[in-house]
Amino acid sequence: MWLIKNFVFSIFSVIIAVLTLIAYPVNFKGKLANLLMKIWTNSMLSLYGVRVNVIGEENITSPEGKVYVSNHASYLDIFVLLAKVPVNLRILYKREMNKIPLLGWAMMAAEFVPIDRENIRSAMRSLEKASRKMEKGISYVVFPEGTRSPDGEVKEFKRGMFLLAEKAQKDIIPISISNTRNLMPIGSLKIKSGNVDLVIGNPIKYKKDKELLDEIRNTVISNLKKNNAPLKKPLAKELK
Repeated sequence: MWLIKNFVFSIFSVIIAVLTLIAYPVNFKGKLANLLMKIWTNSMLSLYGVRVNVIGEENITSPEGKVYVSNHASYLDIFVLLAKVPVNLRILYKREMNKIPLLGWAMMAAEFVPIDRENIRSAMRSLEKASRKMEKGISYVVFPEGTRSPDGEVKEFKRGMFLLAEKAQKDIIPISISNTRNLMPIGSLKIKSGNVDLVIGNPIKYKKDKELLDEIRNTVISNLKKNNAPLKKPLAKELK
């Protein structure tokens, strides 16, 4: 059954990618690509039996481009975010993915932005590009931990991932996702059926303050705790 689901998902992914490329010339402010992406990601979640409970949707008060900041414990997070956050949402992704035939092309056509974390100048150009796209209503989600958490604990947030908010001067909205690690663990391509909680926090105004990272990280952790998400002890600096 798992292999059949993977086959169906692969075929559907190719179809959506082709449609995204075809729609590129008439992709009004990314809205057509966003519709196709939401059909794709929601269908994927339904296929694998992943049910998402969205909490705090009322905290999204306008269609303007914003920076969404999320914890990250599984590749499944990406599908949950793109499917269930009710905005024109994209991600910043590793430039290496551009080498994947069709998928890489479709991601660029859909206005995802590749970023090279090993090249500072290239990364800054990517952030500039994303900030310009935000002016036409596209939002971006970043994972400030830098990579997936191997144990589900929310790791320290890296300042580099907040440069997009600094350049765009847009609100930051914290996102807390729970249980994706159990449904799709690191190192596994299998997706189990089950429930996921996605909590959308209150918008936080960007400010050039060294405490901003801790404020947002603490909000992400607090919202996880409120929804009984499994969480190990906080970092030592939070115990002070």
